[in-house]
Amino acid sequence: MFSSKAQLQKRTPENGTDRENFLSLLVDEYLNSSSYDAKCQVLANLANFAYDPINYRYIRDVGVLDIFLYVLKNETDRKLLHFASAGVCNLCLDPANAEYILNHMGLKPVIALLGSEHNETVANSITTLIYLFNEQTKSEINTCEINSLVQKLAQSDDKMLSNLATVFLQDICQLSN
Repeated sequence: MFSSKAQLQKRTPENGTDRENFLSLLVDEYLNSSSYDAKCQVLANLANFAYDPINYRYIRDVGVLDIFLYVLKNETDRKLLHFASAGVCNLCLDPANAEYILNHMGLKPVIALLGSEHNETVANSITTLIYLFNEQTKSEINTCEINSLVQKLAQSDDKMLSNLATVFLQDICQLSN
């Protein structure tokens, strides 16, 4: 559910931690933890915060988007990639976040996730590519290689993947012709 500043203030105890500080604490925990389980849990929490537009500025300011992009570019762990791809997918609706993702070379790792064996990660990738598609990204997103891969995904038994791939093919391929 989306929040307003007034709702956040109302739900924050008088001596409680505000949203930006809380996100900053999560970033610190992720960066300083050596526990795989803790990293997964924190990354999942950060991806959930990325769902609410009221958090977008805080997420950029405290470096959450940088963590998501770092994970997409450098990690191979399926769970970490899933949470990071979900976070990027949630954030890319915002024009400032989309620009940040594109300016920080986030498109190639998102494209690479189309080959993931984890269906939800692939769904996040397709959705992110749909949201990031514009005149600037057209030549990178609407390629024969990507379109061929997405055509195969459109035949998937997984209805979520099949439907998203079909939307991609209809919207992205049609817009580019």
